[in-house]
Amino acid sequence: MFPPSPQPPLRVRVLRSGSAGNAILVEAGSARLLVDAGLPAETILKELDESGLAAPLTAILLTHEHDDHTRGVVAVARATGAAVLANEPTLRAAGAALAGAAVDLFRSDHPFRIGPVEVTPFVLPHDAAEPVGFVLASDGLRVAVACDLGEVTDVLLDHARGADLFVIEANYDVRLLAVSAYPWFLKNRIIGTRGHLSNEGAARAAVGAATGAPQTVHLVHLSEVNNLAPLARDTVRAALAAEGLGTVRVEAVRPNAGGPWWTPAVVPAPAG
Repeated sequence: MFPPSPQPPLRVRVLRSGSAGNAILVEAGSARLLVDAGLPAETILKELDESGLAAPLTAILLTHEHDDHTRGVVAVARATGAAVLANEPTLRAAGAALAGAAVDLFRSDHPFRIGPVEVTPFVLPHDAAEPVGFVLASDGLRVAVACDLGEVTDVLLDHARGADLFVIEANYDVRLLAVSAYPWFLKNRIIGTRGHLSNEGAARAAVGAATGAPQTVHLVHLSEVNNLAPLARDTVRAALAAEGLGTVRVEAVRPNAGGPWWTPAVVPAPAG
């Protein structure tokens, strides 16, 4: 018999992404982390069970307080025993959504550790109390996650540059949004600097984060009305190709759907 394949040092799976709910699973060594839990708890628990985790969930990291990122937090935390971590403005703004959950606080822009994973929360421009993205680093690998933001900032690029996996929002196509039935107040919110990121914005982020080394970009939080996964993917691929950055692999997660596990193509050699 062949020996079992070794477990990768870090792997990531988008469980769901879109306006109906968001949750991203990260497994690294002894840590199993969920970035947001914006789905019904039974859906998340089913996805966790089918993901083949080596052990129960360790922690739930919250990017911000909106319902599509917090809906299942309390029930999932109770069912799994996972810690819930958020910054203080998010905790205050969430109010009843986190009632009954034991929440550990982190400070934005201050790294902390969960087992073998160094977590760095960084502030993003979005219409929430203090929304953040995360850099998750373990065993020489880095994953940057930025799910809700209205514009590409230097802070985002500083944290995402060179990440092995960059999970970035590509919420809408400008032309599809313009002709959609959305009311004008909602369109204006989406395109604002504290709203959501367009395909072109995601392309700028992907180009700004690329270093020429092999990297992967996963496009998430696509609108089911104002975007198409192939359109988002091709927009970002074209921008990278125009800059000679053909080593970057781009995949788009369909609206309100999930994806397979991402694992690093090249595993770094152990330190020392």
